[in-house]
Amino acid sequence: MFNFEKEMIPILRKYLSEKYQISDGHFVSEFNSGNGIADLVFVTEKINNRDAMALDYDDVFTVLKYFNRKNKKIEIKKFCEDTFLTKKQVLNLINLLVKNEILEKINEDEFFVKNTYTSPIKEIISIEAKLADWKGGFYQALRYKTYSHESYLAISEKFSHRVDLDLLKKHNIGLIVVSTDKIDIILKAKKKNPSNLVAHAYLAEQMMRATYAR
Repeated sequence: MFNFEKEMIPILRKYLSEKYQISDGHFVSEFNSGNGIADLVFVTEKINNRDAMALDYDDVFTVLKYFNRKNKKIEIKKFCEDTFLTKKQVLNLINLLVKNEILEKINEDEFFVKNTYTSPIKEIISIEAKLADWKGGFYQALRYKTYSHESYLAISEKFSHRVDLDLLKKHNIGLIVVSTDKIDIILKAKKKNPSNLVAHAYLAEQMMRATYAR
């Protein structure tokens, strides 16, 4: 069987890529979300043709809060007063949004929302792999629901009998049992929107850079 959790990752990548008909470039190992490091994260498909934007967390929060309606007018002075961003940060963000055709310039002081922001990735699926410590893996997988549409515990077949399926079902955490030559999705997680849409959008931009930029 397995001696280390990392030995499970290539098997997960191989069989999940076949199941979802995606390339190896859709996967990121050891993905640091700021809310734990997921052993494996993957995306099923890109949903628009733009490049990833260099948005930090505060930028994403601002974009989702203020640039949320098509044709909405943005006045620079009022926008600076309403946000916690500095004027330099505001101008940098606006220039980036103009470049990506989310904002369009009216004059030096006014812009309007040409297109509302959308996440560049349709869905994020996260997996926490454990040899035996299923409960520790369960709690980690719970945290990944913050930004993921589906979250899974993957456990070695040798110790899979220990897992409390009722607990996983109650919290909508999927279960993948991994052996040396296959995986079995014992419990399919129900697809749900992430609990924190700002975290999802921010991490989707990071995932874009990590996957599609290859």
